[in-house]
Amino acid sequence: MIATSLRYSPQALSEYLALRWLAGAETAWFGAYAPDRSTLVPSRQTTVANAEEVLDALRVSLSDIDPATTGLLLSGGIDSAILARLVPAGLRAYTLRFVAPGAIDESPAASHFASVAGLRHQVVDVGWSDYETATDGLALRKRAPLHAVEVGLHKAALRASGDGLTTLIVGNGADSTFGGLDKLLARDWTREAFMARYAFVNPRRVLRDCGDSERAFAAWSDGETFDTAGFLKVVHGEGVTQSFMNAIGAAGCAMRAPYEELVLGVPLDLARIRGGESKYILREVFRSLYGAELAPEKIAFARPMDHWLRGWRGPERPDFLDIDIDEFAGEQRWLLWSLDRFLSLLERLYG
Repeated sequence: MIATSLRYSPQALSEYLALRWLAGAETAWFGAYAPDRSTLVPSRQTTVANAEEVLDALRVSLSDIDPATTGLLLSGGIDSAILARLVPAGLRAYTLRFVAPGAIDESPAASHFASVAGLRHQVVDVGWSDYETATDGLALRKRAPLHAVEVGLHKAALRASGDGLTTLIVGNGADSTFGGLDKLLARDWTREAFMARYAFVNPRRVLRDCGDSERAFAAWSDGETFDTAGFLKVVHGEGVTQSFMNAIGAAGCAMRAPYEELVLGVPLDLARIRGGESKYILREVFRSLYGAELAPEKIAFARPMDHWLRGWRGPERPDFLDIDIDEFAGEQRWLLWSLDRFLSLLERLYG
């Protein structure tokens, strides 16, 4: 077991494992050591209610794009495919490809969208060696352990910076605003049931001393029902935004997230989402830009952590219980690996 001199906040450890970030405004790792949350909400907000208004708002948001200084992170899904048709032809687009047996490869679909939109497309390969190299620096900049996507995003942003770009356009915000997280919207939840479904790692399963990871959920419940859409837009969405900003900013690039500027002015049509039409408004926007071409089904932005962390035997720090790491899926292992590494890094620097 690793010796320790710092006393870490059980609240911080619990929030990271349950939510992938420190959602509490006052939550810190120790003392006042905490991430910067000051720039998570975009200054420009446009209320939209239908596909036509969404398309108009996105056109306005992207009307000043300079392809000499701006690029696009392009996946194989509809969110970034829509943006690809709204930026100037010739703009550079970057797609992540995780290198591991059985890893999902979005680059063929992304290449198709780039070709249709007339963009210059590059595929950025990401392997476990990139995570071993970049994790500590990114975590210190963020003052928090990482979301599993950050290293890949950072490598793409470094490629863009090397190409002379200073800004990257990203598609995040679309899922949390327009009903892309359809499995979480598939039913009405009580707070307790949603917490059990959403929490990435239950802190009580792994920590010797737990904080109150439930407080992040409390504001979204009236005691009987849970505002799933509101939680996903704010708590889930801001955590993802923080990760994107850290990864891209660490490469010297600014981030532009046009979907984060949009506020849905009408309730989500949950019946349509539960009937198989996730992001039904954005699907209509996609059809208006790509004609009869079928919108691709959502592919989870999966990192092959099952493969990369298959030989890791679990955290060694005294903050953790003695757990059987084989009981945890790849993304859960990442959270445990990242937190264990981050705490040891802080110990070396501040202990």
